[in-house]
Amino acid sequence: MDLTPRQRQVLRFIQSFAAEHGYPPTVREIAGHFGIDYRAAIDHLRALEKKGNLTRSSKSRGIQVFRPFSAVQFIPVVGKVAAGPPLEAVENIEGAIPVPEDWARGSGLFIVRVDREGMSMSPTILPQDYLLVKQGAFTDDGTIVLATIDGEVTVKRIFREGSYIALKSDNPAMPPIRVKKGEKSFCVLGKVVGVAYRKL
Repeated sequence: MDLTPRQRQVLRFIQSFAAEHGYPPTVREIAGHFGIDYRAAIDHLRALEKKGNLTRSSKSRGIQVFRPFSAVQFIPVVGKVAAGPPLEAVENIEGAIPVPEDWARGSGLFIVRVDREGMSMSPTILPQDYLLVKQGAFTDDGTIVLATIDGEVTVKRIFREGSYIALKSDNPAMPPIRVKKGEKSFCVLGKVVGVAYRKL
């Protein structure tokens, strides 16, 4: 999508600031550079995010500018997901997020948002992260999957252990979840292939 002249200026400033300092500017630094108020800077960032030029997190320096790419694919956002204990699945479509086609190719892709403060997948996955998921059953050991257990959904690494499937957290303080192979209450919905705009 085309950018306004000011949006192009803001984007160039973010890129040059990050190149010089090794990290992106804060919203207040952007506002100060252009002599605008905080809310106006937020509005510019939201417009750039909507047009697929960058993404933001709640962190102070949470702006990430996309490398130039030829096209984006708009991936639907469906419900929310727990990265801690299982959370009841919500399947409603909440919108769509632009993702570069160079790593979000093919069909069967959807995005879910982590909606729990439980840090069982920390530091790989954090609360409020958006997860890009490829539908299907993936059984390679160590793969991060979106799975349902008794109708509830969770995100874990999957491992085969004899007649059981172990779902393990990246946080060693969290105990694994084990289910018997063939258990009807367990289903892998897909493989988590990206976190927000980061490949895994």
